[in-house]
Amino acid sequence: MRPSLIRSRGFSLIEVAIALLILGMVLGSGMSLLGSQLALRDVKDTQRILEETREALLGYAANQTPPHLPCPDKTGGAGVGTANDGQEDVTPATGICVTQSGNLPWATLGVAPLDAWGNRLHYSVNSTFSNRAPAASFTLSSVATLRVCQSAGCAFVLANGVPAAILSFGKNGFGAITAMGAARPAPVSADELENADGDNDFVSHSAADAGAAMGEFDDLVTWLPTGLLFNRMLQSGRLP
Repeated sequence: MRPSLIRSRGFSLIEVAIALLILGMVLGSGMSLLGSQLALRDVKDTQRILEETREALLGYAANQTPPHLPCPDKTGGAGVGTANDGQEDVTPATGICVTQSGNLPWATLGVAPLDAWGNRLHYSVNSTFSNRAPAASFTLSSVATLRVCQSAGCAFVLANGVPAAILSFGKNGFGAITAMGAARPAPVSADELENADGDNDFVSHSAADAGAAMGEFDDLVTWLPTGLLFNRMLQSGRLP
């Protein structure tokens, strides 16, 4: 065969198809890796926001006389205050929170208003630790009633006697309040329902997909231990 014919020979359809298949596999692998990296970044960013929020709660309490934690920002219902505005809602005449479970009062604390998925952070606080004058404020003998568990039903308790819990409802957002103040769909799994029912129990464990035995779970939970709160108040001279 003459050289000119060799040089003019192109790729066959089979060769082109194989090349496209390999290219698609490479691109697909790259996109999958990028998606995993972005998902991990969102989780880490939200965990950082939760840790910064916990520190802000300590700072807030240390600057109150007598010391107390902020009330939640209500998500609706009656009582004083405006729902979903980021300000804590408390009844001045009683010194008691309008609700003990709602949005994190981000404006009151001066912290980030949203998690990495654009939803409001949830905040629950024990009334003993959020009451202020004329109600009695907490002391070193005060006992909190919130608890964090490994699963719904609290067969195994991770933290007992917790004054406050802060959480993100994760990527799926089930149970969350959006940035515009709208309610997202309710959770389906028992563990995520436990974090959205407004009671004293919360669940924290590693993420699980919808096909897991206990159902989907992607909530991120942090809490304020009583010992940490007491130590900070003692250091700041807010408690004897």
